[in-house]
Formats: sequence, C-alpha cells, structure tokens
Amino acid sequence: MTKQSLFPYYAEALRRVRGVEVLDVDGAAMLHFKGVEESQARELKYPCRIDAIIMVVCVSGEVSFSSHMNDYSLRANQFFISSASIFQFHSLADSEFYLLAFSSEFLSGMNVDIRSIARIVSQLRVNTHIATLNDKSMEGISLFFDALLAEHALKDRTEYMELSLRHLFCAMIYRICEAVLDNSADMPTIGVKERSSEYFEKLMNLLSEHYKEQRNVEFYAEKMHISSKHLSRVIRNFTGKSVHQWIDEFVALEIKNLLKYSNMSIQQISYALNFPNPSFMGQYFKRITGMTPGEYKKS
Repeated sequence: MTKQSLFPYYAEALRRVRGVEVLDVDGAAMLHFKGVEESQARELKYPCRIDAIIMVVCVSGEVSFSSHMNDYSLRANQFFISSASIFQFHSLADSEFYLLAFSSEFLSGMNVDIRSIARIVSQLRVNTHIATLNDKSMEGISLFFDALLAEHALKDRTEYMELSLRHLFCAMIYRICEAVLDNSADMPTIGVKERSSEYFEKLMNLLSEHYKEQRNVEFYAEKMHISSKHLSRVIRNFTGKSVHQWIDEFVALEIKNLLKYSNMSIQQISYALNFPNPSFMGQYFKRITGMTPGEYKKS
C-alpha cells in the first residue's frame, strides 16, 4: 500500500524550504519549523486542505494561521487543536513550532482512545481551541518531539522502526492530552459562547462534506436540526459574518486551493465544484476575492 501524505499540497514547497523537518508515517505526520526565513515562507502561505485532526504546538516566537477560516496566533507554550479544515499560514518566520496531523484511520488503527481528543476539543471550545501549557508540560512534550525526530533520522528504516514511530506518535498524543487537560482544568465548559462555538464547528464540518453540492443556508440548518433564521443569527453574533459569507469564503478557499496545488484546469475545477460553467465560477470567485481565477493562479 502506498503511504498517503497528510500534507499533499505542501509536499513540493516543503522540500524547498530551509528550516523545516518532515516526519511522517501512514496516517500521521509532524512538521517541525525552526528559523524559517520570511522569503522562504511565501510558498507555504496559500490555503491547504488537511483532512485530519490538526495540532499546533508553539515552542518560541509567534506563529499565526487560519483554520476553518478563523484566525489564530500562538506564542511560546501555546497549543491549538482543530478537526479537518482548510489550513493557511499567515506568519511563521523567526519562530519554532510543530504542526501535527492524525487521520481517523491512524487513530482507529492504533486503538487511540478518541475520547481523550474529544475531551480536549470540548474543554477548549470556550477558549477558541487554544490552551497555554506550563513549562513542565512543555518539557515533557518536547521529549516526545525529540524522540520522534531522532528515530526518524535513522537510516534504512525497517518495519519495526516504522511501528516504533507509530507508537511514539500515540504516546505523544496521550502526553499532549494529559498536559492540555491538566492546564485547562479550571476553564468553564458550559455557556452561550461554547454553544455558539459548537454550532460554528458543526457548520464548518458540514461545509467540508457538502460544499460541492450545497450552498444554501436552509440545507445546513436542516442538517443541524435548527431553523435557518436561528442558525444565521447565532453565526452572525458569534463571528460577525453571515452563514452565506462563510459558505462563499469556504468555496473560494477551495478554488484557491485547487488553482495553486492541483493540475486541474479552470474548467475542470468549475465542474468539480458543480458550477454551471467556468464563466459562472469566475464571476463568483471575483465577487469574493476581487481577482479572476486566472489572475489568482498567476499570483
């Protein structure tokens, strides 16, 4: 079986960027960024779909990015987690951090207790998916990072070494879960903000599944078993944007993603995303981004 990369769109760019270490097994991956120069980082700042659970751990400096079209900024000792999303770096120069990704197949195949990860997501919803870890927790997590990088650096990897890496990934997941839950134990977990965040997360997950065919608010409201009026009000109050805007921006990000990282023509992209024709998609894309698909592809 061919190993499936969790960062297929970044694969080419990562090989050209100094200051990035790439570690991957089938279904799990870790990118280590340290001292990447701004001039080198340009290629990594386009949106990229990552179909996996995403974790970001900042060691030093500051890294900013967006996930589910929400903007985040992490400083030293801060941790972020999200489900599959369109991910985009904004600033990553002069910082050290780790980007981790785990597919559902990897987690189930290694018998990782998904409840541990679910507890983190639930605990951090009220804090926009970010936790601040103490120095002791960061030291413990860093030991797993070092062990993974050292094991991965060994030449002539055997089947047993591959299995060792997979188990080290699992152990690291549990260590991160323990650290995050220990440091966020005093966080409130019930409230209006958490419920709004839950609605927003459900909307983003549904968009990930149905954006190619469905772009009307009523469809997503029905899937969430609430009225479209209530969904629209909750999302606007929570994010400052309407559901229609989120749908449009999600689709536009996917068009950008395909324009930059696939070999598909503009016509093929328009048909893949169920637009009536390339001209209609072009008008749609320009309304949202101010650029035509061709202009964006050349940018």
